[in-house]
Amino acid sequence: MKKYWLLLAVAVLIIGYLFIKNENYRNELKQTENRIAQLESSEEFIHFEAGEVAEKFILSYFDYQGKPLEKNVEMYVSKDVIKELHFDSNEEYDEYISEINSNVSNLDVYLGESVRDKQKVLGVFINQIEVDNQKSLVNSFIELDLENIGGEWRIVDFNFFQY
Repeated sequence: MKKYWLLLAVAVLIIGYLFIKNENYRNELKQTENRIAQLESSEEFIHFEAGEVAEKFILSYFDYQGKPLEKNVEMYVSKDVIKELHFDSNEEYDEYISEINSNVSNLDVYLGESVRDKQKVLGVFINQIEVDNQKSLVNSFIELDLENIGGEWRIVDFNFFQY
């Protein structure tokens, strides 16, 4: 008879433990559901399309032979930004420039702050530049401000850093 009481006591302890654990899980689930509801009701939007445009711009502008081509990036940037990017030809340096190769590797795009029709994007990549068979790898960071203009995402401002 003592064996049954001992088994009954162990069973009651196990059931009590499981009941308490279940209650803890329910509380955690409620907290998680509340956090999800707060995120869904917040004013911040994440515009994944802007990140895709930023990635295409980085690949188009920093992956070239000779120099970047305006026609490859003009669909991603505003008219003000296209003026800040350097596409001008200089006959004195054109021969030397044709020997330059630039490639992008390890590109990561991070979406930052956003509001209704604006999105900040950070691009982190390694820019491999080759001149006269001399390769150099440069850690590169570009901060992009994108706006939805007429249904299209365009880069309206940028900051570029290389180390």
